[in-house]
Amino acid sequence: MKQQPPNADDGVDYLARYRDGDPTAFRNLVDQFKDRLLQFFYRLCWDRARAEDLTQDLFLKLMQGSRRYQPEGRLATFVYRVATNLWIDHYRAQRPQRRMFSLDQVFFEPIDVSGSEPGPVDVAAMHEDRARLRRALESLTEPHRIVFELAVYQERPYQEISDLLGIPVGTVKSRMHNTILALKKLLATDDAETDARRADENHRPDRGAQGR
Repeated sequence: MKQQPPNADDGVDYLARYRDGDPTAFRNLVDQFKDRLLQFFYRLCWDRARAEDLTQDLFLKLMQGSRRYQPEGRLATFVYRVATNLWIDHYRAQRPQRRMFSLDQVFFEPIDVSGSEPGPVDVAAMHEDRARLRRALESLTEPHRIVFELAVYQERPYQEISDLLGIPVGTVKSRMHNTILALKKLLATDDAETDARRADENHRPDRGAQGR
């Protein structure tokens, strides 16, 4: 049976164990956080290769800084603080570029089909919904995107996000509120445009019929 990776909030400080001489602790730390950090960086840059590079850079930073590491609360909070600072530095160091991706790369986690294979129509619908959400998220400002990522996908509490970003809890809540409103508006606009396009296609005369 395949061993499940440690939970990211299991309370064990593997970085402290590695600092104190446990040679297997860092492997446990990587297993504990790797998948969620890949998703974290991926949904911020929409580039799998860059997300993998940033994740590797993060673990390298943690390893190199382990001798100076002094636990101050939960390990997960410290790891996300380093990850957040790494992303902010990376984002500021280069001009963000819009990139094109295949629809099956919109979200990093696999599709959950609950033991059954979805049909082509279902797969197309899931891909379309994910692409629409990705377009909406890309249109947000960077401060709103990172708050949304931490709160929704990484499931970090508002107080922890406040500590990670160095902003008041009220600002975190305000950004989340504004983000939800913006996403609803953007998705509603996208729905309206899609419906209008489909209606236009349905009313367009058949070219074959015109030539008869």
